[in-house]
Amino acid sequence: MAFRVLIIGGTGQVGASVVRCLLAEPTCAEVVQINRREVGPSADARLRHVTLDTSAASFGDAVAAIAREMGAHGEPFYGASCVGVGAGSMRWSEQALIALEVGVVGAFARGCRAGGIERFALLSAVGSNAKSRLRYVRVMGLKEEAVQAVGFPRLAIFRPGIIAG
Repeated sequence: MAFRVLIIGGTGQVGASVVRCLLAEPTCAEVVQINRREVGPSADARLRHVTLDTSAASFGDAVAAIAREMGAHGEPFYGASCVGVGAGSMRWSEQALIALEVGVVGAFARGCRAGGIERFALLSAVGSNAKSRLRYVRVMGLKEEAVQAVGFPRLAIFRPGIIAG
């Protein structure tokens, strides 16, 4: 049976690999990739890029509208967040990390759920804990809590220890 995936963070190291794997799967009918900047056209007709202002108050509503459109095809559809700053996180302030990892990812997840997505995959980090004294681990824990609060019937959280490029 065919399926569709709505993804954010699909241009990063992990997300780009996820998108490649999805497109290698013949039963994947469509991957809709949310980007905050214009991305060139895809060589695969099943990959659709949508550019949205992730800082806009209407971001979650725009995601919900896209999810509803995907669900109208009658095939299973999923949401995935592969957002992650990774090694560059030390150059970011805690407020900037929270704005991206909790704010943008949380709004994306809420939009996915409002659009009918019941199954969601989240990229996090090993040891994530909102009460940690370690900044990155704490922010990842806050992100996990924000997505868990959305109430997906099926939520997969991936916590890699190291991402080698």
